[in-house]
Amino acid sequence: MASPLLAPALAETALIIYRDVRNGKADSYPIKYLPLPSQLVSVTVVFGGLSLLPDRASRLATIAGWGFVVATAIQMYSSNRKSANG
Repeated sequence: MASPLLAPALAETALIIYRDVRNGKADSYPIKYLPLPSQLVSVTVVFGGLSLLPDRASRLATIAGWGFVVATAIQMYSSNRKSANG
């Protein structure tokens, strides 16, 4: 059985990749349009840490994982609104 944290971890990774491909920070990134490896490692560290919680707290860990995904999506949306408005 797959861990309940697998879906939010994959969603977080997809959001990070989408954000960087869309923004295309060619000046500061070594490879144009791709996320830095440290951004992807941070997903592994955070969700790996959540997976170390005991089985009793697996529901809390899953909710926290989805919370990180929602926070990333909101941050991505709000930064789009700022850049579109000026």
